Amino acid sequence: MRDDALYSGFLNHDYILTFTIADPERRQRMLAMCAGPWMGDSVTADTWEVSNELGPDAMERALNDLLGEGDRCAYYYLTPPMESGMPGTPPAKRIFRVLLG
Repeated sequence: MRDDALYSGFLNHDYILTFTIADPERRQRMLAMCAGPWMGDSVTADTWEVSNELGPDAMERALNDLLGEGDRCAYYYLTPPMESGMPGTPPAKRIFRVLLG
């Protein structure tokens, strides 16, 4: 019984973005990227789950291009499994947060 609403559970996207953009034109450009090329799902008016081919550094550059003075954005992403350095501990994924603005 799927109605295309987002429910709690596993993430279906590469990034979670949350942003505050004052300028209506810049905000519209961000929303257009989220809904279009970044193939996103809106969680709230200012938070989206998005998927694209960008790595974290390229994503940061793309977001900075959309932000103006005083705007803020945070994005979260899950890493591939990483070794912890502790003997006997299996590789684990980690979530990272990047703050912009």
